[in-house]
Amino acid sequence: MVTKVGGIEMLSRLRNQRIRKANGLVTNITLDETLRPLWKLTYYCGILLDWCLPISKNSFRIFKAVRYVLITFLFSLLLAVTSFELIQLLLETGKASNIHAIIPHFLWFVPLLLAVVIHLHSLRRRKEFLNFFKDWRQLEIEIAHLNPNCIMCKSKKMHLRMYAIYVIITLASVLSLGLDIFNNPEAPYLLSTYPAVRQVIPLLVIGSVHLVSIILIWILTAMGDFIPSFTYYHAALAVSCLENDVKALFDKHKDADEFCIRSRLSLLADKLNTDPLMKKLPSIESLILCELDIPIRRVWTRYENVGKMVSRADYLFGSFLVYGQVGNVFCMTMLVYSVLYNLGDALKMRTVGPILSYILILTAVVFRFSSSVIISSQLHRSVSQFRTALNDLMSKHWNRITKGDRDLLRSFMWRIQSDPLVASPLGVYKVTPSVLLSVLSVVVSYVIVLLQSK
Repeated sequence: MVTKVGGIEMLSRLRNQRIRKANGLVTNITLDETLRPLWKLTYYCGILLDWCLPISKNSFRIFKAVRYVLITFLFSLLLAVTSFELIQLLLETGKASNIHAIIPHFLWFVPLLLAVVIHLHSLRRRKEFLNFFKDWRQLEIEIAHLNPNCIMCKSKKMHLRMYAIYVIITLASVLSLGLDIFNNPEAPYLLSTYPAVRQVIPLLVIGSVHLVSIILIWILTAMGDFIPSFTYYHAALAVSCLENDVKALFDKHKDADEFCIRSRLSLLADKLNTDPLMKKLPSIESLILCELDIPIRRVWTRYENVGKMVSRADYLFGSFLVYGQVGNVFCMTMLVYSVLYNLGDALKMRTVGPILSYILILTAVVFRFSSSVIISSQLHRSVSQFRTALNDLMSKHWNRITKGDRDLLRSFMWRIQSDPLVASPLGVYKVTPSVLLSVLSVVVSYVIVLLQSK
């Protein structure tokens, strides 16, 4: 098993080494390399087991034992803080004068609940994750063999920028929360809200528990955003590679004379085959090389394989995207309402103090939601471009290709149009750029309802 895994990783590295820098751009990367920083973070910090790349079975048992203990401890800590926030939310709901008083509890409880769900889902379906990424590596190898000159992974360090932004957001959240804990230890959403707890447990320990929980929130929610988004993104790159391969096939037949010669040979073959004297001779049409038939079928097969992997991603990682985006919409609604609720006080005091924390959190949530939608919707965009390019090529070269190639291309075109590839987590909705407008209308509607209930 170790040898097999090592062979897969070595083959992936050798394939990546063939992708050279072009026009001064950074070397392109594969899905494994895109997710590797997150995989290393969750694995070596003891948050999760191996879920992207399998680990060696020759590691020391003591390391495995420590990792299992650490995973159990962190999950228990996360579950305990989530339970505390739920209890506080229920207690405050019963005595709150308006909805604004319980919004801080919602802003704590919803991300914690989402982190617990992602953590539990990742542990339960670890083997399915490993099988998925193993099959994805094989698909990337097949597409690279189909067109070795096609650069499939054009991320240009996009994933590193995303990781850097998430690190900055996490550090800012930890810093602001640390100040809040020590400046306002009696806040109802903190463990230190009870005097008996403060007398028994030092404030530094209480603060550490909350700081660790918020770090886990950002790591696990980042995992819930990045895994499906980058998977759909690399599926879009695979479709773009297939599009380039089809264009390369037609580029080989640019010369109009060559197409004319092939057409005339085809007509001549029809005439000769209808002659009774030529029945005993081999069909001349069978000797004409149909150069597009086999390559197009190969592209079609790869396209179907990409579609199967996207369907598997919808099933495996769809819950991450659905739960994460629902939580983001809920938090955005609460935060926009809080900003508008406190805006009057901020204007009277001529300071942004009452709304600054809400604005910062709102900015982070909006970025998370919009970035995941934009990255995931690249698959829809790539398939649309592929369909348009194929339609243009068919229109341009219609009279220059054989009837068999026309029928095959028409069938392929119908396949793409009838059931286009698109990110559809759990089959609930299709991730396209229009989702942003839909969510905006939903947030505005609910904010208006909340303001009217003020």
